[in-house]
Amino acid sequence: MRWTLVLGIATTCFGLVASCSGSGTNDPGGFGGGGSPVSNSSGSSGNSGSNGSSGSGGGTETGSSGSSGASSGSSGSSGSSGSSGSSGSSGSSGGPKVTDASASSSGGGGNESPSAQYLPTISGTCPTISPGASAALLTFAGEPVEIWAGQPNASKGGSLVLFWYETGGSANDVTTQFGTAQIQAVTAAGGVVASFAKSKGTGTNTGDAVWYTDDFLTADQVVACAIDQMHIDTRRIYTTGASAGALQATWMAYARSGYIAAAAPISGGLTGLGGFYEDPPPQDPSSTPAAMATHGATGVDVVVLDFAVSSAAWEADVAKRGGFSIDCNTGGGHVSGPPVICPAIWQFFEDHPFKVSPQPYTTTLPSVYPSYCKIGPRLADGGAP
Repeated sequence: MRWTLVLGIATTCFGLVASCSGSGTNDPGGFGGGGSPVSNSSGSSGNSGSNGSSGSGGGTETGSSGSSGASSGSSGSSGSSGSSGSSGSSGSSGGPKVTDASASSSGGGGNESPSAQYLPTISGTCPTISPGASAALLTFAGEPVEIWAGQPNASKGGSLVLFWYETGGSANDVTTQFGTAQIQAVTAAGGVVASFAKSKGTGTNTGDAVWYTDDFLTADQVVACAIDQMHIDTRRIYTTGASAGALQATWMAYARSGYIAAAAPISGGLTGLGGFYEDPPPQDPSSTPAAMATHGATGVDVVVLDFAVSSAAWEADVAKRGGFSIDCNTGGGHVSGPPVICPAIWQFFEDHPFKVSPQPYTTTLPSVYPSYCKIGPRLADGGAP
């Protein structure tokens, strides 16, 4: 299935990105924070749904079953060894399949949530993750990542939130587009917020030549190290981002569906550009991460892409796969959700651990959600399905 978009093209974009602290940042060009179309000179590379070009193998599996990973993956170098089990075949979208011995554990709100089954293993050496009120710039898989960490709790692990910045942005943008209050809530519960500071620049371009599929290898190392040192709850690994980072977060919901519990991109979704995102293959076909799509109005949230359309396309695909989505149409421009939407994103994450069942939201949403948020999916024209 291909999502076809009519692209508006102009030459520059210097718009204001809304923030969760109320202050904006200028974001020149590409899928950044501007409200005007920009040149599509960067193009969109890759014409398949595969996730990365360096995929050597799914690695050796650990755990009781030792069964092979899903086929047709690409970047799976992070799981090169394990203590037991048979050697796995090439893993879909990278990362080894790790079988967790526990059958299930209690999720949020009394709902049941099984443990993630495709957890990456440590490759090389982890940096030391130290608790602290301010961010620490650490290196994972050769790339810098800003880390906010709480006090680890071995008996009740915290959440891990992975953030991807917009075109022209920086890792510190997580403080405005996820919000300092939300970062503090994550760390207060013993969790970690990781904001990626640089792309590897290899693999498949996920939307605007800002992030690439090999950057998920960096994410795998963050996940593996956070589990090892911080005792992260493996049912509570989430991703978010803005604009180009939101496209990366959307892609990650497929490429790492084996451990991502929920995704909440701001002005992201499925692009349909160049053929990629044409039925993107999930890492774990049995898992469809919960989706929260925040975007502006159709014809207004446009920077080359109409992000209202791409968000609707993502929600439709999630529904097709049996997943759950929320649509938050701000009615504004590009990346117009913050600061109002930030507490709702964190609430969405808290209420949606991995494969939560039953779904905690059925007909209404908690009051923390803005009134423009509705249970999805949303059609591209804004109508109800």
